[in-house]
Amino acid sequence: MTLKLEEGQDIYVKKGMVRAEFNFWVGIPMDKFYDGLQEKKLVGNKCPKCGKVFCPPRKICGDCFVEATEWVDLPETGVLKNFTVTNYKVSERNTRKVNKDIIVGLVQVDGSSNAMLIEIKNATSDQLKEDMKVKIVWAKKLKGHPEDIAGFEPA
Repeated sequence: MTLKLEEGQDIYVKKGMVRAEFNFWVGIPMDKFYDGLQEKKLVGNKCPKCGKVFCPPRKICGDCFVEATEWVDLPETGVLKNFTVTNYKVSERNTRKVNKDIIVGLVQVDGSSNAMLIEIKNATSDQLKEDMKVKIVWAKKLKGHPEDIAGFEPA
């Protein structure tokens, strides 16, 4: 189909799929976090006003609306704040059932002020309880990607 705009200017319309390659930048805080993951290191950032530490890092403190500029190295341990069991894969954009139940928990890394939603590995729901100590499980091959943290397991 051809549409006329002005004399000599044609627009051509074609239906079908178009593959668009692109790069997505996650910003300085997450870029630094991913660099740390590639070295098996957890990095957070700290609000200069209230002192809260964020892991994963964020640009702005949600309480003070101040840029969190100080970088903090964090340990590979944390506390399981809560958890649930599901048979849906939660790391993908499309909902998909899996053959085996997955335990997903809110883990607050020691020294941080917030919790992250992540898979709990090497445990059954009967072995888990709120406020128990957990430690990081690293992926076998690190890529500087969120999946470098395979999950957390009981410490």
